[in-house]
Amino acid sequence: MKKITKQEIIEVAILILDERGVDDVSLKEVAEILGIKTPSLYNHIKNRENLLALAAYDSLENFYQALLLASVGVEKKEALLAMAGAYRQFVVDFPGQYELIQKQVYWENTEAEKISNQVINLLQKILASFDLPKGEQIHFIRLVRSYLHGFSSLTGKKSFQLHQDIEESFIYGLNIIFSVLPE
Repeated sequence: MKKITKQEIIEVAILILDERGVDDVSLKEVAEILGIKTPSLYNHIKNRENLLALAAYDSLENFYQALLLASVGVEKKEALLAMAGAYRQFVVDFPGQYELIQKQVYWENTEAEKISNQVINLLQKILASFDLPKGEQIHFIRLVRSYLHGFSSLTGKKSFQLHQDIEESFIYGLNIIFSVLPE
């Protein structure tokens, strides 16, 4: 009998996620890829929802690390621009993980929620350098997230087909949003 670990199961689920999306993750396919029988998965996970919750945790951690790495060594607007670029790249490179982390039903009241809070804390730390009042920070984060989600999702689906440079359009939008920040 082949030995598998919980982490191997999660990694296969994430592979399926990024290739085909959340709806196509099945325990049967995970087991087939691992070369085991589906009931063997239950030694490590409870069910499909539990597997997706575990994958959501890893996906959120991957997302957070991408944002954190992008912001190291830069400040203020440059940090926000770097994080925005990393956000967009994550959506394009890891569409299934991104899709999963948008479904909070898979990570509320778990360790994944802590990582989500780390993402917000990272952004709030950068926004604090602009003297943006604490009460406005969440509104600003929601505005930026909405822009990044929409632009990144459309980029990932190759929806921008006009001849103008997509990167220029992306930065153009960010500059308009960032123009509301106090200096």
